[in-house]
Amino acid sequence: MTALTQCWYTRTHVPAGRKHKEPDGSYSATCRYCRKPITSWNKGAWHPANGFNISKLRDSTSGHCLFVVDVADEFIVARYPIEHLKGPAAIRDYKLELRAAHGIDAIGSTLRLIDPRDHAAVH
Repeated sequence: MTALTQCWYTRTHVPAGRKHKEPDGSYSATCRYCRKPITSWNKGAWHPANGFNISKLRDSTSGHCLFVVDVADEFIVARYPIEHLKGPAAIRDYKLELRAAHGIDAIGSTLRLIDPRDHAAVH
């Protein structure tokens, strides 16, 4: 007979020990219960790291994009190509437009604007 772990019943993974920040801004760890690799965007909700990985898919797509990510539910809300923009000032202005359009700066917003080139969330 095999014992089932707590995360199998609750669907809630809990990191054991140290969390590592990845180049794409996500975090990785090992689940305290099942000892499998897990990943998170905000160190709040953790999901199995094996299987379909949207971050890896994002990084392998052609072209540079900005991403609006809901860190509470951990999903990509929108993807915006920026290859058409000329220079850092145009990209900065576009980021400000996206922040306003999605209400990223609103109190209580769980949305973040991520620029993979920065390897950090733009808050």
